[in-house]
Amino acid sequence: MRVTEYEVATINYLYMIGAAHQINSLKVYLYDLITETTRLQKIMSWCNPVLGVNDEEAARIITYEKGLMLPLKLYHFAYQKYTIEKEFSFAEQLISVVNGVLQVSTTEDEVDSITYAYSALLHDISNMHGNKKERIWEFTREELLELFNLEAKILKINNQSPIMRPTKGVLIMQISNFILKSRHNYNEDYICKYLPKNVAEESVTNHQIWMKKTELLNDKREQKVIPELFQDTSWVKYDWIKDIDFTATRTYYVSCFSKAINSNEMQKDYGQCLYGYKNDRIVDLIAPIGIMKLKKRNNANDDLPDTIERPYISQVIAFDVLYDETEAKKELEYLFDVINMFAMSDSEKKQFLQEILQYWILSVKDYEWQEEKERRYVIFLYEDYDYKEVEVDDTFLKIKTSLFLTPDFIIGDNPGRWEIMRQLYAKRKALFSREYLFCEECLMQDHDAAVMQMPQFCPVCGSSKRKMVNHEE
Repeated sequence: MRVTEYEVATINYLYMIGAAHQINSLKVYLYDLITETTRLQKIMSWCNPVLGVNDEEAARIITYEKGLMLPLKLYHFAYQKYTIEKEFSFAEQLISVVNGVLQVSTTEDEVDSITYAYSALLHDISNMHGNKKERIWEFTREELLELFNLEAKILKINNQSPIMRPTKGVLIMQISNFILKSRHNYNEDYICKYLPKNVAEESVTNHQIWMKKTELLNDKREQKVIPELFQDTSWVKYDWIKDIDFTATRTYYVSCFSKAINSNEMQKDYGQCLYGYKNDRIVDLIAPIGIMKLKKRNNANDDLPDTIERPYISQVIAFDVLYDETEAKKELEYLFDVINMFAMSDSEKKQFLQEILQYWILSVKDYEWQEEKERRYVIFLYEDYDYKEVEVDDTFLKIKTSLFLTPDFIIGDNPGRWEIMRQLYAKRKALFSREYLFCEECLMQDHDAAVMQMPQFCPVCGSSKRKMVNHEE
């Protein structure tokens, strides 16, 4: 198998574009690509004995080793070790590779390089969407402790403060992403949105999703459960956790989805039109496009403009809501243990905790809401940024999106059905390259549901109106 220097350069370029514009899904795609290429190279190496070739290094991809950017190169080595040896989990192999590099790093630059590569890698894959290819990144809570412990260790060796930017922001995002996504052992039930008929009809033409400010959500105790847990801190084992300030540091907007598929109660309360999704690609479809204004540094080239504008994808966090205070406390204790690993003073740990709890405050509700099985998507907006294709009024944030035109499936009497069918057909025609299962009732399309034989009923809606479709049809 041949991987050219041009391909490696293209991967690196796309990675830099993803980093500059905060297109996290692009970076995740590149890790998926490296996973697939590394695995295929291993399989191709099995042919060497048959061909009479004796090459002990046949599984290597030299262009990857020489040319990939550091986080991608580290991932390649770790995944290669994982897929060839088949003895340990991916987390264990990643830790093994990083420790091996640390042992042979003799200069400050070498230590700095592995520190950057490891932190960036963890941050990048923490933005996974829950696809089947990404299962090896679904670390257990025990594995996460080991991964974070190693990160704390190398940051200390590198004399890098966890409380200074940009390290602090990277840590907060990766820690919150991994812990919140690992709730319920990375529950991968279908995700759905219930809409009333009039809203479903309007979404066909306005191409918008509307999100309420948190203080206007239908739960009057919104954002109160987590602060109440800290009123009595007898359950907290660290002295530095006291008098936590829960004042919001930014504006939050929440879009509430559900994992209660085809629920009569949910249809009664929120609308009979169900839009279904298989994973968290929702994050990409609802994230606003912001404009970042960058100022020229004092030592920059005189030919450069004083300011430039750069578009970026705004931050969206996703999580299953917890409805059990005991479970919430257990998770918070886990978070405290993670923070306590890092080399910070007690006051710095408290500051770090206060900032990361901004991610938690919307993630726990009272038990009375548990039937909704809510999955939340929270958008953070900042006053000093300009946002495109966004409308804000006293109640709603309105964002342009294709979310309701290209769902993975629909259930219910949807007035936009014909337009959704047209858009999904165009999407399949443009993107799909192999046979897939298609349900004529809920419009579900699935490449994995019929590997050996076509199922008797649709795995989503139970309809018998399903067929296998060749990509050329």
